[in-house]
Amino acid sequence: MFMSYKCPWCKLRTTQLGDSCLTACIDAMWGCRKHQLGLLLHIAGPPRSHNVTFSALQNIIKVIHLQKKSSRDCDEDVELIEHDDEKQLLHVEPILAEHLLDAFRSKQADEARLFLAEFQSIPRVFNKFPVKEARKPYNSIKNRYVDILPYDHNRVSLSPESGVQGSDYINASYIDGFNELRKYIAAQGPKEETSNDFWKMVWEQKTTIIVMVTRCEEGNRPKCAHYWPSMDEQNKSFGDLVIRINEEKWCPDYVVRKLFISHKKEKPTDREVTHIQFISWPDHGVPEDPQLLLKLRRRVNAFSNFFSGPIIVHCSAGVGRTGSYIGIDAMMQGLEAEGHVDIYGYIVGLRRQRCLMVQVEAQYILIHQALLEHYIFGETEICLSELPKELINLKREDPASEPSMLVAEFQRALCFISRLCLNDEHMLCNNSHFTVEYNRVTVKLADEKSKESENDSELSSSDDDDDDECTKYINASFIDGYWYTEALIATQTPLQETIADFWQMVFQRKTAFIVMLSKLKEDTEDFTEYWGEEDKTYDDIEVKLTECNNGPEFIVRTFEIKHGKRKDAHKVYQYHYHKWTDSDLPENPSSFIEVIRTLKEKLPKPNGPNRAIAPPIVVHCSDGAKLTGIFCALWNLLDSADTENIIDVFYMVKLLRKQRSGMILTFEQFEFLYDTIASTYPVQNGTLKSSESPLQTTVEIISETPQEESKQVSDGKSEEVSEVPAEEQKPEADTLMISNHGPLCWL
Repeated sequence: MFMSYKCPWCKLRTTQLGDSCLTACIDAMWGCRKHQLGLLLHIAGPPRSHNVTFSALQNIIKVIHLQKKSSRDCDEDVELIEHDDEKQLLHVEPILAEHLLDAFRSKQADEARLFLAEFQSIPRVFNKFPVKEARKPYNSIKNRYVDILPYDHNRVSLSPESGVQGSDYINASYIDGFNELRKYIAAQGPKEETSNDFWKMVWEQKTTIIVMVTRCEEGNRPKCAHYWPSMDEQNKSFGDLVIRINEEKWCPDYVVRKLFISHKKEKPTDREVTHIQFISWPDHGVPEDPQLLLKLRRRVNAFSNFFSGPIIVHCSAGVGRTGSYIGIDAMMQGLEAEGHVDIYGYIVGLRRQRCLMVQVEAQYILIHQALLEHYIFGETEICLSELPKELINLKREDPASEPSMLVAEFQRALCFISRLCLNDEHMLCNNSHFTVEYNRVTVKLADEKSKESENDSELSSSDDDDDDECTKYINASFIDGYWYTEALIATQTPLQETIADFWQMVFQRKTAFIVMLSKLKEDTEDFTEYWGEEDKTYDDIEVKLTECNNGPEFIVRTFEIKHGKRKDAHKVYQYHYHKWTDSDLPENPSSFIEVIRTLKEKLPKPNGPNRAIAPPIVVHCSDGAKLTGIFCALWNLLDSADTENIIDVFYMVKLLRKQRSGMILTFEQFEFLYDTIASTYPVQNGTLKSSESPLQTTVEIISETPQEESKQVSDGKSEEVSEVPAEEQKPEADTLMISNHGPLCWL
């Protein structure tokens, strides 16, 4: 049963799981100790089965009332029961770096029984530390949550304003780092009415970095005020302080804002503050990949300097995600400095400085995962300006008998080959065994599709929770892009018996682009041309080839497809790259990069908070892995290089293998990724430079469509011309220029 109690003094409402847990009932009284006796009168109808609990509450509140009389003039809190929080703590030995993996496996065994035991032994709140200031009526309204209060002994105090009660209070606590006192400030997410106090704290503490580990709103619930000016506003006043925004850079998982803060009554000297907001924490749970938080930590540390004040870290309550980030950062320092970590001991220390730090067990496990990830794989990110020098070091064999660091890195990535046992029926549809169950693409059955109304649009890529009985197997896997998930679909070139399924997938996923990575004529019998010069129908999907632009290295075909029971049709553009070496590498890496860049030009620009999500691009080769893996890796690496000037080839290969096995299986392919990025982004004297003489290639255009059909295409309606990509809007001159860093353009 849930109990709702509103205190007439502080006006705070507390909802707790009451009658089933006596402790929770007592917790519900913490909102206002001045009216504990009145709690009984506000509990609505306890069930008869809980009369014992209800009577116990009555007796406890009577005792509190008697104690309150004897200390009427005392403002100190009265403990219900003498309890030593220290006695419930466990003795957990620090973990040596080389034992991290074994320790993690041991604690994760048996449904993470040891992790749970350790986490539950840490007191949520250390009752011996008072929170008197936070509970004063004029301060309690500043708290976002009634039970997340800073301890008095380490709370952050603001400079008081004369005659204003509580003007020195803010819900924030000093937190010690690894061998560094007060390295952080853990704070609740500012409310609208406390934003002035937040910036006052930033100014007085001389903070230069703010780490925000939440969005302003999650699940339609407010989590934090938007306490900084937008790019449209440019600047905004918060009391005596003026905040000016100079730059806002969006990345997939975080946003970096360059802010300047100045005081109206002091010398007009701006202070620079870097605001980093992590935006990829899920509404529930923790990030699936701890690498995201390791990446956030690297970005934060890149902006830190010796003379700055404490790093302010906040989420909504300032305990769960905030504690997780601080725990990872501090323990990473400890691991690097001493070769061992005491995660349990540090989290206990965090709880002594702020209640509920690292709020749930999943966050406690996440800290262990992040440290393990870092220890096993190390730092694999490389800045583009450092890439040539780093690549020389990676390829150096010293001594000559030992493998190079690049070979060792590739071998570490080999452990991420996913394996899946498929049934016999599925194997008949495969040209290889490469697919993964949890992220595979599904195709809705034709008869199920026919049951939908004519007004329904095609199936979107979000329809992934269909029952297996309503879907059909196809050897295809979703591949995450740099900007958003499920940006690509990796699949095998269709077999004769799976052509209809292939086109059903293209239609249902609203795909506008297909990338074909096969030669024009395969030497094996597995290759099937899944289109024809004339109109063809595959089950319910009608496919019509309307135009073909033929070049020396890649071909662009335009198809018009529609469902037999639908009136509307949409165009699909196939980019067919067919120049491969015997070792399954592109003959001309520059032209291969151009195919990728050309496609990117056709998609919405993924910038800002409301970036549009395009339908997935279908990429296929004979097995949907070998050549497709190279394309998918470069697709994401180019985005990372263009956005952050940073690449992480190892992490990209690891991610691809988790989503579809068989990708980047050879060292030659792994090395090719490094070499191609290095040649695409040339560096001179440690600085990136743009290409002064872009590659130019002349391409002869040959139409493979019937003459009559081509005439119909050219005589089409003018309003449809805008739907055709630039390279297919054929001008009078049949030549095509390809530049190293630009889209295809007609001359």
